[in-house]
Amino acid sequence: MSLYYILIPVGVGAALYVVRKLRERHFGWVRNASSLKDRIFVITGANTGLGYETARALVQRHATVIFACRNMQKAQEAIDSIRKETENGQMVSRGNKQPNYDTFTTSPPSQIPMELDLASFDSIKAFAAKLKAEYPHFDCLINNAGLAVKTEHYTKENFELHFGVNHLGHFLLTSLLSDVIKQNKSRVVVVSSKMHEKASIDFENLGKWVAPTPRERTNRHYNSSKLANFYFAKELYRKGYDAHVLCPGLCHTDFFRDYNPKWYHYVLFSPIAWWYLRSARQGAQNIIHCATDNVNTAEKNPGNDYLVVNLKQTKSKGQIREEDSVRLWTESEKLIGRNFD
Repeated sequence: MSLYYILIPVGVGAALYVVRKLRERHFGWVRNASSLKDRIFVITGANTGLGYETARALVQRHATVIFACRNMQKAQEAIDSIRKETENGQMVSRGNKQPNYDTFTTSPPSQIPMELDLASFDSIKAFAAKLKAEYPHFDCLINNAGLAVKTEHYTKENFELHFGVNHLGHFLLTSLLSDVIKQNKSRVVVVSSKMHEKASIDFENLGKWVAPTPRERTNRHYNSSKLANFYFAKELYRKGYDAHVLCPGLCHTDFFRDYNPKWYHYVLFSPIAWWYLRSARQGAQNIIHCATDNVNTAEKNPGNDYLVVNLKQTKSKGQIREEDSVRLWTESEKLIGRNFD
């Protein structure tokens, strides 16, 4: 009888392990390990989470990666961590034209750190000007950085934080770099989320905070910003850019740190986590795929209502409205104070 009680939990554990591994296989892994030497990737928010794992994978394939980060100390810590694993590629966290970018110290005035705060138009403009001056031939811009917060916050220009950072900051950044992107036929990757399917664009309150109702179970501002990301990529593609949009999946990162989950949340969430949650490394596979492998053509992506999920083009199940997609582009141009093209 004692053996019976041992074999049952062992069998259940083994079955759960196998099912989990099958789930991870379903999520997908980028198998292409070809060299990316001499190719330059710009990643916003490269110091943590999905951005870090994307940078790590690209550097291992000999790419040059520009860390566009708000916090330079964390950027350097990320670079140091990757450097412990590999000597491949280059990682850039400062505006320096010298060939070795592996470390940075306190820079003289001519060597300003490549700092990017997406909550500040001034910071975005300064970063874009410096990037264009020093790296006018980059191959891919990965609009990865994002946030989710519980309470009312605003950017420097007084836009609601989710809309201002997740969408408008990247819209302005890409706009400022559009001439270089078009000239070099650079790729643009936009990190969205399947949560965009639960959202709509409230044009009457665009960029404003709207208090959630007691019945709301998800963050409406975050969801709407992800729909804005989806529409942004859709319009980029329509205008002839090599644009790719993706959902990384539900990932274990510090992204929701503002929510400060309690121990019982982990207990209640564990069945969902076991089935859906993926590591930051696995979630980054969708970004890496879009940045290096994905083929985004009209034949494969009719109407551009598709996004990459689990390394495959997947049609959005949201209520995608063509008029909202076009209108959001126009309204975003007004809010940043410049025409995109």
